[in-house]
Amino acid sequence: MKKFDLEATEENLKLTLEKDVLGRNSNLIMLAKLISNIDENIIISLDGKWGSGKTFFIKQFQYLIEKSEEPEIINGVDNSAIFQKLKRENLVVYYNAWENDDHENPLESLIYNILNEYSEKKDQLIDFEEFKEILKPFCRDVLKVVSGGLFDINNFDNMKSFKDLAESITTSEEKKKKFNKLINSILVDNQRLVLIIDELDRCKPTFAVNMLETIKHFYNNDKITIIVSTNNLELSNTIKNFYGNDFNGYGYLNKFYDTVINLEIEDIKMYLQNQLDFCYKTYLPHDMSYLILQHLGFSLRECNKYILLYKMLRNYIEDEPVFDRKKSYLFSNLFLPLAIALKIKDIRLYNQFISKNGSSIIKNFLSNMVDNTDYEGWIKELIENEEEDYKEQIIKKYNSMFNSNDYSYDRFPFFDALSLLGTRLKLNDTEE
Repeated sequence: MKKFDLEATEENLKLTLEKDVLGRNSNLIMLAKLISNIDENIIISLDGKWGSGKTFFIKQFQYLIEKSEEPEIINGVDNSAIFQKLKRENLVVYYNAWENDDHENPLESLIYNILNEYSEKKDQLIDFEEFKEILKPFCRDVLKVVSGGLFDINNFDNMKSFKDLAESITTSEEKKKKFNKLINSILVDNQRLVLIIDELDRCKPTFAVNMLETIKHFYNNDKITIIVSTNNLELSNTIKNFYGNDFNGYGYLNKFYDTVINLEIEDIKMYLQNQLDFCYKTYLPHDMSYLILQHLGFSLRECNKYILLYKMLRNYIEDEPVFDRKKSYLFSNLFLPLAIALKIKDIRLYNQFISKNGSSIIKNFLSNMVDNTDYEGWIKELIENEEEDYKEQIIKKYNSMFNSNDYSYDRFPFFDALSLLGTRLKLNDTEE
């Protein structure tokens, strides 16, 4: 696993699918069925916030297609037949827009990737006579070659494979009218092209907008299905900034897409159980993590950051201390996990929390927790005075952390723990 991202290795892809770690297997099946029933041009938006795991989802989808000959049990059913059909009837091409936004022209960049990245096609020998006539409009009169010399269009006739063609098309000029004929020449036996365009929201504005316009105007071929995996909120802002503040970027996208699939984490608890080896039964430190991350609306990437920092402080959170365990519950199982989460989600709130100005943050979390769970009775068991409002008692506990005159041996080392996160602490006695 990368530092904050779940790397799309075969091992990780297989494991997450087998255990449905992300709770998205049903989304994968739905997408497969949707594409299998399409017989016309369609543009599908896979929408998710930054860090929600859109690219990993797409890689899972590709993995299921590539491994479709092997029985894959998803949601208790062998769904391999769905993905076998996809593999048989479609040419699936993945295009990372962010990695290619240094290209001057989105169309020629897409053509290059379609021809060069699909390994089963690029070395295929074919009758190039008609195909060359189709591709000539995409090539400039003079192309630069690796040797540094000049190579005129006549040498185009010497090409023998898709690979040769792809290597010569990197500097092609746009000839849009030939695109559909090109696609029809590539596809065989009534195949369709499934073109996945990923990370468009991270591209330079000019490239992103030009890519959308290219798709909009020239991908009206009924043999093409396009999946745009992106953060539509960020992409709409890019469009708005490009065309002007009065332009409705989100409205533009809504007219552009035929259907939108929203992608979020369905079950944070299941993900943390698998990634952090959290227990599957009720356990105070783990339950608090689930509730805090749900309350703050963590993305997949933010969950991975939390996992990393939690592991660093795990001994402070979970280990039995030599002093009164019940006395330290709120410090170790509520305040410390909350501090970790705030440091990831909102540094402003984190600084507020560690500066004795976090009462409102705690009250907001407690209110949300009680409203959405059955934890009110459990949280009340942690307080000492049942006659006093439990939220106020928790705030008193929180404020007591900042008592610089407390030298008791059983004082919870809250700030010592935070120092492991590289936090420079300034303690003060300022009341809210």
